[in-house]
Amino acid sequence: MKRINVLVFVAIFNLTVAQNIKQEKKAIKNVVAQFSQSIIKKDSATFHSLFHTDTVNWIGIIRPRSQNKLQEIDPKNTKNYFHDTYRSFFKYIMTKEEKKELFENVQIINDDVVASVIFDYTFWSDKKMKNYGKELWQLIKTDGQWKITSVIFSYELAEFCNK
Repeated sequence: MKRINVLVFVAIFNLTVAQNIKQEKKAIKNVVAQFSQSIIKKDSATFHSLFHTDTVNWIGIIRPRSQNKLQEIDPKNTKNYFHDTYRSFFKYIMTKEEKKELFENVQIINDDVVASVIFDYTFWSDKKMKNYGKELWQLIKTDGQWKITSVIFSYELAEFCNK
């Protein structure tokens, strides 16, 4: 009898954990959607609210094909990455051109307090694709909200490549 009670308890516990993880995934998908919509709407308040208040890594790395083309233009251009902030990225979003970032193949790995999100993205300005690549976010859940703590992405410059 005790063994059956333990098995029932374990089954209920596992079901509860699985449901909680599913709910957290839904909340994380909402962060992804808000990120995209805040770019389109140029909504700085929403965009900034998605990030943790402490330092957030924001690193882009140029894919080899685009890096080679950039070096043909300027042989001194040997650095294949840049470090920025989400705040300066949003200042760029606020320029007059229409901007949007589209996400495909979104994958989320999470428990109830940490998460990784990886996806393919395309970034558009004035209805022209500017760059594309893979993007990886790290998130934590603090004060009941999912916050982005790290954004790392590769990018291929569309002007040099056919996708």
